[in-house]
Amino acid sequence: MRSPAKNLRIRAALAVTAALGGALAVVGAPGVAAASSGRAATVYTLSNAAAGNTVLAFHDRHGVLTPAGAYPTGGRGSDAGLGSQGAVVPADHGRVLLAVNAGSNSVTALRVAEDGALTAVSTVAAGGTQPVSVTVHGDLVYVLDAGSATIAGFRLQHGMLAPLAGSTRALSPGAAGAAEVAFSPDGSRLVVTEKGSNSLDTFTVDRHGRASAASRTASAAAVPFGFDFDDRGDAVVSDAAASAVTTYSVASGTARQLAYLPDGGGAACWLVVSHATGTAYVANAATGTISTYRVRNGALSLTAPIAATVGGHPTDEALGRGDVLYVRDATGNRLQAVHFGAGGAQVADAPAVLPASAAGIAVVNG
Repeated sequence: MRSPAKNLRIRAALAVTAALGGALAVVGAPGVAAASSGRAATVYTLSNAAAGNTVLAFHDRHGVLTPAGAYPTGGRGSDAGLGSQGAVVPADHGRVLLAVNAGSNSVTALRVAEDGALTAVSTVAAGGTQPVSVTVHGDLVYVLDAGSATIAGFRLQHGMLAPLAGSTRALSPGAAGAAEVAFSPDGSRLVVTEKGSNSLDTFTVDRHGRASAASRTASAAAVPFGFDFDDRGDAVVSDAAASAVTTYSVASGTARQLAYLPDGGGAACWLVVSHATGTAYVANAATGTISTYRVRNGALSLTAPIAATVGGHPTDEALGRGDVLYVRDATGNRLQAVHFGAGGAQVADAPAVLPASAAGIAVVNG
């Protein structure tokens, strides 16, 4: 019989390998964030189906997640996990949703109605192959094409996407396993994490919206994956192999390591930062837990190694109002809402089963 420690090591290894490829429970959490306001939000994830990609919508009303429709993107998914963060993101102050179509090498803009319903407005070629992540700053959009190891820029106007001429840039030589692209808060930098080559690429964005050549930095630990930015503009990056978090300054146009701190879990893959509280929420895919960090001026402190136990294999994350954390469990194929409060964390499961190929999470507050 395997020991518990050996089982944990095996689960961690399996979770990292997966990352490279592709009822109400109450648990202890020491006052990480304010309790949910209970106001309605709509949460979105992609079916990522090869026969036809759709955005699956769920309403969160008073902590109860209910299905709210399925909306075709006009593109195709990959029928397999994307191993990425940011496959679907809100734009234009929540009036538009952007979604990648990894199987048809395209990206779709969908208009968001007041009730959360979606209408596809435009679908355009992604500028490369296998788009897995998309980011937006104002009307400027960039897509990460993992298959071609490139990024490509677009303008978003009235829900319509238009390619930005001369904006396609290659990732650094030897890049592999690209996982996420994201703008810094001021829009002056783009950062890409690369799981396979254990590196970060930084691009400087000029006044015309075009990115510079990539500046490569070796990551602090293996398998840098999901990331977000703090209010100062430092990148806060998960390191899946070590189950840790590293912060980097990107102000100079090159990533410079500031702090590094393991979370005690297994396979920290997805990460989001609350701009209301300065809390980083990290999904530990191998141990079924959420860890939390305080991020301040590039420094890290581990506030809760286990802020919530969600079980299964937590993957994609998104934050709603009141620091409600939405998580996709890839083992149970379910969407979860984690509400943090002084008495602990409450984990609510959506009743609908998601496709095993589902990818990405975005939330638009009502």
